[in-house]
Order: sequence, then C-alpha cells, then structure tokens
Amino acid sequence: MYFRNSFVGDLIMGEKYLRGRAVIDEQLNICSADEHFNTFLGNNAIYKLAMSVHPGDMNRLDEALETVNRGENTVIALRMVDSNGKYRWMLMSLESGEFLIDKPKTVNIEIQDISAYNETIQILEGKNNRYREYFGLFENLLFSYDVDSGKLRIFMMGSHQQINFYNGTLENWKESKLANDDIDIKSLNAFEQLYQDMSTGAQSFTHELRMRMLETSVKKEWCVIKGKTIKDGYGRCHVIATASVVNPVTGNASDISLFEGEQDAGTDLLNKRAITEYVKRLIDAKPDNNITIAIIDIDNFKNINDRYGHMFGDEVIRAVADIIKAAVEGKGVAGRIGGDEMFIVIEGLKTNDDIRSVLRTIRNNVAWLYNNCDDKPNITCSIGSATYPNNADNYAELFNIADKMLYLAKEKGKNRYVIYHYDLHYGYINGEGMLKDEELAFYKYRKISVVNDVVNEYRKLGKEGLLRVYDKVMLAFVLDSIVVYEKQPQENLCNNSNDNDENSVNWQTHVVCGEFRSTDAGYLGKDNYIPSFTEDGIMVIDNINFFERVAKTAFKELSQAGVCQAIQFIVQDCNDSCIVSFNRHKQMSKWSEMDIMYLAILGNMIGMGYRDDK
Repeated sequence: MYFRNSFVGDLIMGEKYLRGRAVIDEQLNICSADEHFNTFLGNNAIYKLAMSVHPGDMNRLDEALETVNRGENTVIALRMVDSNGKYRWMLMSLESGEFLIDKPKTVNIEIQDISAYNETIQILEGKNNRYREYFGLFENLLFSYDVDSGKLRIFMMGSHQQINFYNGTLENWKESKLANDDIDIKSLNAFEQLYQDMSTGAQSFTHELRMRMLETSVKKEWCVIKGKTIKDGYGRCHVIATASVVNPVTGNASDISLFEGEQDAGTDLLNKRAITEYVKRLIDAKPDNNITIAIIDIDNFKNINDRYGHMFGDEVIRAVADIIKAAVEGKGVAGRIGGDEMFIVIEGLKTNDDIRSVLRTIRNNVAWLYNNCDDKPNITCSIGSATYPNNADNYAELFNIADKMLYLAKEKGKNRYVIYHYDLHYGYINGEGMLKDEELAFYKYRKISVVNDVVNEYRKLGKEGLLRVYDKVMLAFVLDSIVVYEKQPQENLCNNSNDNDENSVNWQTHVVCGEFRSTDAGYLGKDNYIPSFTEDGIMVIDNINFFERVAKTAFKELSQAGVCQAIQFIVQDCNDSCIVSFNRHKQMSKWSEMDIMYLAILGNMIGMGYRDDK
C-alpha cells in the first residue's frame, strides 16, 4: 500500500493534532500503519483495530465501514486506547483502499486526536458542569460537514453512544430552518454568514445567533456556534463545529464570563434570578421529566448573627453553600434566593428515597459543620421539597409547595427535611394548619396494619405466613435487611469451650429479607455486647459510629455489613438463643418509640417463627 501524498499535518491549532494512517482488511486487521498511528496507539497498533476501539463505539465503526463498502467516504468520532492505555476521542476518516493480492478489500483510515480540540469547546460551555447545565438544557451539539460532498451531520456525543439529530445536506438544512421560521429575524444575516463559512470551509469562524436548534426545541435560544476546518492528508476539507446555548437573560453570546453576572457574590451559587430562570426553562423544555426543587434555610440564623456577629454569619452561609454545592455536584444546580435561604434543582430523581439521599446529606453535613467546636454554635438547617409534575403543574405552584414544606419542617422542630406527600400535606398546603394528628394517624395506621398482618399470618401459617409480609415490614419501617442470629447448639462448639464464657459462643447468621453483606456475627460474643441489651432484650442503634469507641468489634463487623442503624431483639421465648436485627443501611432519623414498640412485636413473631421451623 502507499499514501497518495505525504503527510504534513494540516492542523486545527498546533502540531499536537497530528494524524496517523493505517490500512485495515475486512477482519479489521491492521495491515500497515505509519509512525504517527503507532505513536498514538503504541503496541495496540499491531493488533486488530477492534482491540483499540471502545466497546461502546463499535456499532458506530461498523456503520462507518458499511458506508465505505457502499463507495462513500465518511468521518466519525470515537474513543480509542492510546499508548498509555487510556481512552481518547479520535476523529477517524475512512475511505476504500487499494486491492492487495492477499487481502482483496482494504480500508484506508486516518485518526486524529481531538481531545485538545474538545477542551477548547468546553471553554464555551462554561467554567464547569454546573455552568454548562445553565447555558443549555440539552448537551452541546456537534456539527460535522464534508465540504466536498456537501453532507452535514448534527449529533450529540453521549457516554456510550452517538445521538443523531440531522443527517443530510447543508443546503437542505438551511432551507428547512428558514422554512420553519427557526431563525430569529434579527439573526438572519448571521445565519447566512454561518452557511457561507461552512459551505466554503472557512479556516475558523464564530457566530452568534438566536435560533431553534432542534425541531423539538420549544423556543429560539441564543447560541454561539464556533468551528474550524480540517484538511486531511488527501486534501479533503471537513468542518467541525460546536453549538452552545448561552445566557437567556442577557442574550450575550460573546461574553464567555457572562455567567459571573448571574452568580451570588457571597457564595458562588447562582443568584435568585438565575436559578429561577433555570428551573422555569427546565420545566418548559422537559415537561415529562421529574424536576425536584428544595428550599434550604439555616435554623435560628438571626440569633447566630446577633450573638456571633455578621462576619461569622457570612462564614456560616459560605460553609453551608459549599455543603450544598458538594451534595448536588453532578446531579443538579444550586442557588441562593435570600439571606440564609438556598435553593437546589435536580432533574431525574425518581423516588422519595433518591430525594432523601440528597437532602439527608445536606442536613447531616450542616449539623456536623461545627460539631466539635466548643467556641462555635451548632448549625442546623430545615428543608422543604416538592417535585414537578407529581406535586405541581407549574413552577409557581411547585415553589409554593416546597416553601410550605420548609415552614412545616420548622414547625416540626427544625433540623429536618420534609418531602411533600399528598396524603400527609394536602390539608396543610390548603391552609388547614398543622396536621400532626393526621400525620401520626397515617403512619400509625400503616404500621399497625403491618403488625396485624404479621400476627395473623404467623397464627395461620407460621414462618411460611411471615414470608408473605416481609416486604410490607421492610417498606413500612424503611428497612434494608432483616437478619436472625441463632446461637449454635453446645455440641457444635469446640470441646474446650467454657460454657460460661460468652466469647466461646458461636452465632449463625440467617438473612431473612433484603441484602446483607456479612455472615460474621462474632461481635455478639465480644466487648460485653449481650449484657448491653435492656432488660426487655432490646438494643437500639441510632448511629453505628457510637460503637467505634465502646464496642470496636461490633463497629467493625456491622460497618462491613453496611449497617448504619439497627434495632435488635433477643427473642425471650427462645432462651436467649435467638436475636432478630432490623437494619438500615443508610443514616436516617432516630428510631421512634413507636417503631421500637412495633418492631419488638414483629421481632418476637419472626424469631418464634424461625425457631418453630427448626
């Protein structure tokens, strides 16, 4: 094989954009490669091309090879393993190759590292992912235009796939945009110039215009489209461009630092106007998606200011803001809407457990902020949350509900979060006041009903009956696992064991329901653990960290099992030979007296049912 002209490296911006060439056969074997190809891929260059391509991009490579087999040249972006063993984005050009004696059909390929070019694109996307999400409600679009053929593709790169939005000619794309009134009248000149620059393969270009990028877009957005023209070793010109949606408030696409005007100076969060506009746009653009908001308020903040001074108050606000930013990083957007009030927006949370995970992290980390500082106050926060479209039809209604839930959290004692639930909070939202009795009744009814089901099923069918209601128990008490520990019979112990030595007793673990990562119950016989149970045979564990000092073995083994909270019961009718443990694998509020009472009943039923089955 040979290359038709010497490679000189027509580059986007600098010599690091060198291109490597190779020839592959029908089985994707690399028949030959130049020094640049070998430099890119290292030892991988001697193997099949498929060994260098990311598995998630193989379908796209197969489609490109089919295009070449039809007699058309093509260009794709895909991930390949470089000489350091890391995946990097490459631009690959493919064309039909020479016919060789022993390999009748070959394909000439050319690869170019575009990672650095992607870095320049990211500048337009903002300083970080949070800014990027504010700039646009869809990922930045990529344009790939073959000047010679007139073919244009508009697509988005996901983590494992390429999502195509347009595949046709540049001319047809232009006509479609004009015919559908997708271009703002004031941007027609800019759009025409964009068309000219792309069609002629301008060396570089940047255009600002207001347009509807996709057919599914709700409204026209201000965009910045920036591109470069690449000339390959065969003299073909390819235009690569990116389109980024920019600030909808200012409409200023040229100012890359425009987002700074939407930041709260004291916290680096979005200001009230920016975060409000963001969530409104999100609801408008994605009416079918779950969009959760939460309002966070620092408890007793006025007292903190009065006692410790405004400088310390500002320090608290900044610290809480940092906690909130960390909690929503990669999940959503955070803003400040008032003095000590913060605001978060998260898209795609499907269950209340998902919401609790975020809110619990914020609440706990705020509470631990100055936990061990004698000269500083304990800081807590209250949080109210609601989700669109489950709880509200529009932003105003959504915010009102979340705000009411915040006040409900305050009324319930502060240092907590309240997630809107229709059955619990509808009356409160509609001005009927506190619903403590109704809330209590709701949970009380549900839990009593579960207890009654367990008792009835046990009476009828014993252990087999209990199997039918374990899911109800797990749901009602927010459990992750139920475990039974059985003291092994004496004959199974070592002959030299001391009958009076609790450390010599072995406990066998039986996972009754849920996921449980450990079968080692050795902690029950160590650190004077069993005597720590109450006279009623109850051990309440609100926080597993409690055992780190007083019962290190229990702390180690329960932590390894994933347990954060538990209620354990010695089944009295089993001669202390059976212990039932109700476990949570995530930190929640303390066990209530009601929970302890109900689970004591259930623990005895489960323990007795288990022993009856022996």
